[in-house]
Amino acid sequence: MSILRTVHLQPPQLSSEYIKEKIVCIRAHRERIFYVATQLYHGKLICHNYGQGGAGWTFLFGCVNESINQFEQQLSYKNKTICVIGAGCYGLLTAAILAYKGYEVRIVAQDCSNISSDKAAGFFFPRPRKTSTEYECEIFRSYGIQSYIAYLQIIKGIHPFISKGPKLLPAYFGLDIDPGFGPYIDRKIVKAPEHVTINFGNTKQYQAVEYQTVFINPSEIMAELRRVITELGVAITLQHITDFDELEEAVIFNCTGLGAKILADDKRIVPVQGHLITLKNQPPAEQRQYMINVKRVPDPQHNKPRDQLIYYAPKDEGILGITFIRGQDSLTANYHQFDEIIERAREYFGT
Repeated sequence: MSILRTVHLQPPQLSSEYIKEKIVCIRAHRERIFYVATQLYHGKLICHNYGQGGAGWTFLFGCVNESINQFEQQLSYKNKTICVIGAGCYGLLTAAILAYKGYEVRIVAQDCSNISSDKAAGFFFPRPRKTSTEYECEIFRSYGIQSYIAYLQIIKGIHPFISKGPKLLPAYFGLDIDPGFGPYIDRKIVKAPEHVTINFGNTKQYQAVEYQTVFINPSEIMAELRRVITELGVAITLQHITDFDELEEAVIFNCTGLGAKILADDKRIVPVQGHLITLKNQPPAEQRQYMINVKRVPDPQHNKPRDQLIYYAPKDEGILGITFIRGQDSLTANYHQFDEIIERAREYFGT
């Protein structure tokens, strides 16, 4: 039996003086698969791109590129003015690419500051959904690989307008988690994983699977996208849209997330509540450059019916999570989840 390589990691500090902010965000999850398609509506071309839920950053570039490709195939609309609805990462990237290509475009958004895209942890997790068909799984693979290649371009300094945000880091997954990197390994854009022992320098050590993969810093890329939008002169109008006819443009990119449930009358959109905790006063950054994604199997005696996840990523001074509470659209409910995240993380890391 071979001896596993031991990886020594600096654990995050998790007592109360190290907790910075407790964040609740509501994700727009669409059953089986996100929606990237065009539709004619009262003479307007609607380019839908929504429903990525908690995997928005993972499929960002693939979905946006496909949405714009579909638009450009509609030749009778190519010289029309364009409106992008939404100022999250999908709306901003869509508008940036369109403006970079020379299209006349503006953004309409209900909010530009309290954006879920800024709050995300930054994991690249390309696994298809359990209920997806094989055709849909292939879309997940295709769009995810496109996105991964785009992040690698940013890392290499060859992306046309984004200069920072992602980096390659080791990511440690539990033995019972398949993050979906098989097709990426086949394409040789992700190295084959290695089974290792991770040791936190205390009594805590675990067997895990180590991947070298992309960490996405959402704060940095959102800042980059906002910079590009400003430099390209794309106007942003604050407005709540309930019908596409409220917009004068003939081409509309619908990147509304949760708003698509009503705006596009999409009954497959389900709100999913998520909890994240940002950290402060942590060890030096160079000691925290890794990611963790593991499950803690619940104890039936404590009435925990579902697996509980432990996420850690080095965003800013560290971010910890995470929950996926299906059907919950409240920003105030389930506050106890923060205590549970901290409790299971402290148990796991030994701090």
